[in-house]
Amino acid sequence: MLKGRIKNLFILILFMIIVDGFIYYKTGTLSPSTIKNDIFAIGVYLITCFIIYVISRKKS
Repeated sequence: MLKGRIKNLFILILFMIIVDGFIYYKTGTLSPSTIKNDIFAIGVYLITCFIIYVISRKKS
């Protein structure tokens, strides 16, 4: 189960890199708000995974 979450995290990061690269290619710059949004999305994903882990441990 942990391997699946790590795999999904890498897919999320790879997707963000591709999208940010496309934005940089089109505009020539990358705004700090885009990077903050990426970090926020990764943080939300990690917190959600942690909450799911804690809930699943209580049921076992």
